[in-house]
Amino acid sequence: MFENLPKKSTKVTNSDKVLTRLIKTLQMLSNNELPTRQELMEEFNVSAKTIQRDIKQRLHFFPIDEDSLKRLKFEEGFSLNKASLKEDEMLFVYLSLSQIKDINKNFEKTTHSIFSKLLTPRYSPAYHIKANSFENIDINSKLLNDIEISIEYKNTIEIHLPNKVLSLEPYKVISFDGIWYLFGRDIKDKKIKTVFIHQIKNMKILKEKFVVDKPIDEILDNVHTAWFEDGNTMEVKIKVHENVAYNFKLKKILPSQEIISEEKDGSLVVMFTVTTEEDIDNTIKAWLPNIEIISPLSYRDKFIKELENYLSLYKK
Repeated sequence: MFENLPKKSTKVTNSDKVLTRLIKTLQMLSNNELPTRQELMEEFNVSAKTIQRDIKQRLHFFPIDEDSLKRLKFEEGFSLNKASLKEDEMLFVYLSLSQIKDINKNFEKTTHSIFSKLLTPRYSPAYHIKANSFENIDINSKLLNDIEISIEYKNTIEIHLPNKVLSLEPYKVISFDGIWYLFGRDIKDKKIKTVFIHQIKNMKILKEKFVVDKPIDEILDNVHTAWFEDGNTMEVKIKVHENVAYNFKLKKILPSQEIISEEKDGSLVVMFTVTTEEDIDNTIKAWLPNIEIISPLSYRDKFIKELENYLSLYKK
């Protein structure tokens, strides 16, 4: 739909960059490329805050969903190819209205209405997908702005939490199960930790700089929950019964999932690399009684004991 975009001029304004980024994002979604927020950040060399603003504000009139692997896509049944305007007409309207929408609140409301009607075709999807909801945070707040600056310029920070004060090397603002956290290294014990954004009462950017000795995205590859424990790695091996094996072959239940073997009876032996038992606990519980823990034996015994304690509640 956006194949005939004009070539970039040598002089590019900020508004040109934003528009180009939005159009390319829509093109990726239209082509079903399933980009993640991280991939968009790398593609356009912008921050997480900018991508969040693009999705939640600038493109909020488009039905954008997120799948279980945090990849962005259009809702089933929606296609830009169904829009009533040709690509050059749509671009012209977008550019024209963008010039006047900030004049006053009435103009902004009117242009939003026009965008919604012209850029989003009327459609009745045959599918209904429930996307994970996100904790509501103010991405334009001074706190998040300061966090973004400290991450970008690699300044250490001091944060005040309800019961303690931490000095951190801030790495990323990340979301687990829709809750927002600051992901960084505690300067005191040198361990990477997650901190609730909503619990940060005050923050101070310090003069001291930090150097990241390992790509943050490489660390995040093995981080599945907010209970991540730096320095710990454990391999959990499970047997997946034949009646649910298809689900594990269809997609990875966790990013670190590896299918070790497929048995003659159709069952699978699957391994996950995690940093803490909490990373895998809920996944295993969700698939009971159709999976079995093979190893570590200590984790299996602990898991069985927890189930026995739970069942004992119903025997009283």
